[in-house]
Formats: sequence, C-alpha cells, structure tokens
Amino acid sequence: MKHLFFRLPSLPKALLAAGMVFPLVAQAQPGFRTNTPNDTLVSPKFLPDGRVQLNLYAPKASDVTVSGDFPGGFPAQKLTKAENGVWSLALGPLTPNVYSYDMVVDGVKTFDPKNPRFKESQNGVSNFFELAGKEVDYLAVKNVPHGKIELVWYPSSSLGTTRRMHVYTPPGYASMKDKLPVLYLLHGGGDNDGSWTTVGRANFILDNLLAEGRMKPMLVVMPAGHVPGTAIAMGAGPDQDPFAKDFIKDIIPYVEQHYNVSNRREGRALAGLSMGGIQTMNIALWNPELFSYVLPLSTGYFPPVLTELETKYATTVLKNPQINKWKLFWIAMGGEKDIAYQNNRNTMALFDKYGIKYQYTEVPGGHSFLAWRQNLYQFAPLLFR
Repeated sequence: MKHLFFRLPSLPKALLAAGMVFPLVAQAQPGFRTNTPNDTLVSPKFLPDGRVQLNLYAPKASDVTVSGDFPGGFPAQKLTKAENGVWSLALGPLTPNVYSYDMVVDGVKTFDPKNPRFKESQNGVSNFFELAGKEVDYLAVKNVPHGKIELVWYPSSSLGTTRRMHVYTPPGYASMKDKLPVLYLLHGGGDNDGSWTTVGRANFILDNLLAEGRMKPMLVVMPAGHVPGTAIAMGAGPDQDPFAKDFIKDIIPYVEQHYNVSNRREGRALAGLSMGGIQTMNIALWNPELFSYVLPLSTGYFPPVLTELETKYATTVLKNPQINKWKLFWIAMGGEKDIAYQNNRNTMALFDKYGIKYQYTEVPGGHSFLAWRQNLYQFAPLLFR
C-alpha cells in the first residue's frame, strides 16, 4: 500500500500548530497510473562494444521486427520479448555511421517512441540514430559556422498547386554580394524534400566542407520529386514525369527570382539519387544547355526504357553535342550491392555507344544513404571550380 501524507485543515489548530500529519491510504482513483518499464526505457541504447540495442515496450504485442540500412537490416530481424513486456534486439557491432530503421508491431509499422530522431517519407516517418566515430567525422555537428535550412512554399503553375522544397543557404549568405551558384539536389523514390537534411545530413556535410575551405559557397535546393496522383516516374524523357515540367517551369525561375543566385549555365548543377537520378537524367539530357554539372547517383534506366531512348531520341538527345559541353558528368553507384547496379551499367554502355563522356565512381553502401552521403561529400568540392 502506498501512503500519502496530508495536512488536514479541518483538524484542531493545536494539532496543526504542532505540525502533526496523518497517514491516509490512497484509493485507486481515475487519473492515477502504475509505473511501467517504459518510464525509464532507452532506445536506441549504445553499448560499449559497438552494438546498438533497440527497445520497445509493447506488452500485448505478439511479434515485433525491425528492418533498416544497418548490416543485416534486410530481411527484417525479430526482437525478443522479456517478461516485463520490453522487446529488444542488439544490432552489430556496427561501424560508426548514421543508420535508419523501421519497427513493425504485429504487422503495423510503428515509430520508436523513445527516439525523437526521424526522417519524413511519402508514407510516414522512419527513425534513425548516429553512431559517432572518425568514419563519420565529415557529417558530424561541429563548432563551425552553420548554414540555414529554409522550408519554402512556392506556386507551381505547371501542377496547379503550391509545393514545398528545402533550401540550404551557406553561412554568411545574407551579406554575400556576388551571385551564388546553385546545386539542385533530388531525393529518391519514397522519400521527400526533407530527406537530404535529416538522415542525409547534407547541411552538416556542406558546413564542414566550407569550414575546411574545400568547396565553393553555394545554394542547395532540395525539391519534392513526387507529384500527387502520379506513380514513380522511371520512363525516358521529361514528358513522362510531371516533376520535370515543374522543375523547369517553376522551381528554377522561383529560385532565381527569390535568391541571389546565378542564372547562367555555369552556375547550375543537378544531382539526384535513385528515382531522383532518373529525373536528373531526364531533365539534363533533354535540356543540356541549362547545366554544367550533372550527377546521377545509384540509378539507371530499365532495359525497355533504354530501347525507347535509343529508338526515339538517338538523334535529338543522345547525339546532342551540348551534353559533352558539361564540365562534369559524374555517375556514382553504391557498389554491386546497389539494386540499380545492372541498370546503371546498361545505361553507361549506351552512353559509351554514343560517345557521351562521363566519370564513374563506386563507394560502399548499396542503395542507401550510407552511399549517398559519401557521394555528396565527394562531389560537392568538384562543383563550380
């Protein structure tokens, strides 16, 4: 029994003056709650040996799994239930990095309520955690000047709606008199315009590169690649993706009207991953005069699309001499584990056939931000030199 002690104002003054208190037995009342293991639960919990333990209090659940971009994250792994109702799984040991994960409780995707760090997507949110170490020093939050992330709503005349994008302005942008170059940075299928600045850590990567004097100050525009009511676009050319029209007709003009940026070809770069990589090629190959730097990541056309590209656009696109006037056409993949690996090789073979010049690089990480963060760190210093 819990005992609660109260001063009772109705007692004689003499007793109150003596400071006497009286034990009362607390009755179960609406609003009272029983302590549970969830009150002090920690998730993720970083263990000394490099493992990371995920914990979830779900005493009535019968099955809890987790998947993610950590090693062994696909297919999903099962958590183990303790007698106190806490489900747990220790991952690793892991190499220091930023890892995202999704829990599923009895078939329902569930946010880890003890972890406030998350990334948005088209269909909800995913948790992530950062395991610190020298391997990820390039994306760490350091005591350096930091740029700003702005959430911008712009009118899209081509889509007939108002849409959101994220914009990174470098440290000291407000006092800069010279026009800045612009990197347009596209996300992949299922993600959204916030992904590059949450799990992608783009702003911290750029802050650190700037602080080290390794890159030129630039504006970075991260638009929303998904278009309402339209499936993921993976066909050939901008006519098969309404986002491409939004990008050319609305996004670029809006940025150049509202920010102190260059409107010249030499001041524009376009990069994107996965779906965003297809969009990068569909926009740039059909409008090569708009850009000087084009960087598709972890992407490639499917075989039927390559056939369509060669059949319909060999003369107008693949043989356009403007493409080889780009200062940099930089293609990157997350190694052989990247799900787009073969599509990419097929796409590069087509470029080779038509004499399109490019540079190619691979990093470990597969088809995930484990690779794409490294890509940004590698290519940002190459831009606008």
